[in-house]
Amino acid sequence: MTEISRRAFAERLALMAAAPWFVEDVRPTQLQQQQTQEPSALARALAESVRLRYPDRFSAEDLTAITRSIDGRLRAIERLYQTTLTNADEPDFVYSVYRGVD
Repeated sequence: MTEISRRAFAERLALMAAAPWFVEDVRPTQLQQQQTQEPSALARALAESVRLRYPDRFSAEDLTAITRSIDGRLRAIERLYQTTLTNADEPDFVYSVYRGVD
């Protein structure tokens, strides 16, 4: 087994932890659905704001991919909001930061 330094291990660990934010989990059925569905108006508006903010950095294909990515994340947020929580899903305690004696 090859030796790895603590720094290299920490870098790899950080990359693995950050990977879900940069690499989407694309399954064939999700990819087909995303390609057939038209992006929402909000996704198009947000992508347009990216285009206006950085007019010379993105090609048309890049903006199309950005629009699809934004739309996919907006749909995931909607699915998350539709999930109902029960009391068992909530914590039993309320966390608050100790700010010292009043």
